[in-house]
Amino acid sequence: MPERTPERSAAKPAWRLRQNGAARGIRLVRWVLTLALAVLAVTAQWQAVRLVLQGDAWGVSSVTSDAMPYVLAWQAVAALFAGGFMTVALPSGYRERRGVFWHIALVTFFLPVAGMVVVMGVLAMGYLFPPPREMPSAGRVSAPGFVSHLVTRVRHGAGMRLRARLRNVQGERDDRVAALISVQALPSRVTSEIARDLLGDPVEEVRLLAYGILDGLEKRIMQQIFAMRDRYTAAEDDDERAHACVRLAQLYWELIYQNLVRGEVLRFTLERVEQFAREALEQHEDDASMWYLLGRCALLRENPDVAEMHLRQAQFHSFPTERLLPWLAEAAFQKRRYDRVSYLLGGLGAGVTGAKGAASATASPVVQPAVRFWTR
Repeated sequence: MPERTPERSAAKPAWRLRQNGAARGIRLVRWVLTLALAVLAVTAQWQAVRLVLQGDAWGVSSVTSDAMPYVLAWQAVAALFAGGFMTVALPSGYRERRGVFWHIALVTFFLPVAGMVVVMGVLAMGYLFPPPREMPSAGRVSAPGFVSHLVTRVRHGAGMRLRARLRNVQGERDDRVAALISVQALPSRVTSEIARDLLGDPVEEVRLLAYGILDGLEKRIMQQIFAMRDRYTAAEDDDERAHACVRLAQLYWELIYQNLVRGEVLRFTLERVEQFAREALEQHEDDASMWYLLGRCALLRENPDVAEMHLRQAQFHSFPTERLLPWLAEAAFQKRRYDRVSYLLGGLGAGVTGAKGAASATASPVVQPAVRFWTR
């Protein structure tokens, strides 16, 4: 086997030395160019300022029309040099962004002296106080994709799978219509929310079916309201009238709870709930459910003091405490009493992992995330 000659072994280190020397030379040229651009930018800015100061020295309150073009010209030159200087001096991650040169140039041109000071100051702060070396460099992460046909393989979360199929506008029309028909098997509150989001769907069949679902839910409740109003009108004694008022307040509240009313109709429905609830309380003051409905209506009106008073009345008349605590916390939140929110939700903490509180009440699955957030 032939031995390696000294000339061949020394060739590679010499090539590396030449490469390192060329890299150092390029860096040196770059720094010289950067400093030259900075000096030229400051010089041009000084020339613009000098012309303005000369006008002030001759007792002129503002720059004359003859000198103004020269001032603007020097200011434009300073802006161009400042933009070039920052483009070269910035790290590579910023230089690749579009518009860096023109952004710096425009800032320097429209803010004489001040723009130059801000630009140079920001750059100086970046070099005087660099980020820690152990910080990992930021990378670009691609957005996760969604494969609609895989939704059918999921065995849990039927409501979310139906939402995904309905929101996939590019999916097959028959599949989306079938998903909307299946939505009717879900609770009415969820069904109405999904159907309302589809009223502006580009597919006509989906729009009509969503409107039909909402219209059917609303008509079913309104028929009960009309029948109960007839009983309310034909009531012969106070107890029968009070029972009709309780039922009417609950039915009107059902329209709100199922998201079937919006805007002015929502405000009118709130007034109906409050009217019949108060009329029922005039006959039976110990009806805790009516105090509870009045408290919920006050929360929707963003009147937390009145809401807390009504909810406390419901609690006094033996309304379940575990159902009142979330709404008392909502009233405290509207009053910005965040310490009170944590204290109230702590009463629901038993049985919630990571929550503090030793009360016997437990939070429902819907409330558990809020309990964890406020009591951890």
